[in-house]
Amino acid sequence: CVTCMERIDGAEIRTPCGHYYDEQCIDQLFDAASKDEALFPPTCCGKRIPLASVRDHLSPTTLASFEDKRREFGSQRRVYCAKASCSRFLSVQYDSTRLTMSAPRLRCPDPECGTVTCMRCKLEVKEGVHHRCDKDVEDVNALELGERSGWARCPGCETMIELNQGCYHMTCRCKMEFCYLCKKQWKTCSCPRWED
Repeated sequence: CVTCMERIDGAEIRTPCGHYYDEQCIDQLFDAASKDEALFPPTCCGKRIPLASVRDHLSPTTLASFEDKRREFGSQRRVYCAKASCSRFLSVQYDSTRLTMSAPRLRCPDPECGTVTCMRCKLEVKEGVHHRCDKDVEDVNALELGERSGWARCPGCETMIELNQGCYHMTCRCKMEFCYLCKKQWKTCSCPRWED
C-alpha cells in the first residue's frame, strides 16, 4: 500500500516479505480479504500475512469480520442459511454417511432471520412439519444442467466449475486442487493432464 517514496505516519507494520504497511493500508488489505475469497488469506509478495502479527493494528470491525470469514473460508462443504435472502454461513455440512435418524439443525443467528437449516440436505426445516432430506428442485435443475454441459463439481465445497480452456488441473476458490475429468484430488488419478 505504501510505496518506497511515501512516508508512514504512525506504526510501521512489516510483512513476512519485508515490505511495510501503515495501519490504514493493512486494515484495508484484511477488510478486502474478508469480502473476497480470491484475496484470502491476505498476502504480500505471495507470502501470507499472519493475523497474529497485525491483530493489534486492525479496526474492531475488520477484525471481527476477518475472524468470521476465516472460519468460513477455511471450511469445505459449507452450509449457509437456507433462506436465500440471508445465506449466512452456518457451519460445515453434516457427514451424511453416519447412520443416524436425524441430522443436526442450526438456527440462523441473524436476529432478523432465525431460519432453521438442516445440516445434511441444507434445506429449511419448517416448524411443526416432519422434515425429510430431499433434494432441492432448483439444485437438481442446476446440477442436471451442469452434467449436460460437462461441468465439474469441486469435491471439497461442491461449487460448480466450467472448464473453457487449459489443462484439467483445477484449483477451486476453496483452495481444493482436483482433476476436472474424474473429480479426484489432483495427482491421485491417471487421467491425462491436458487434452491434445
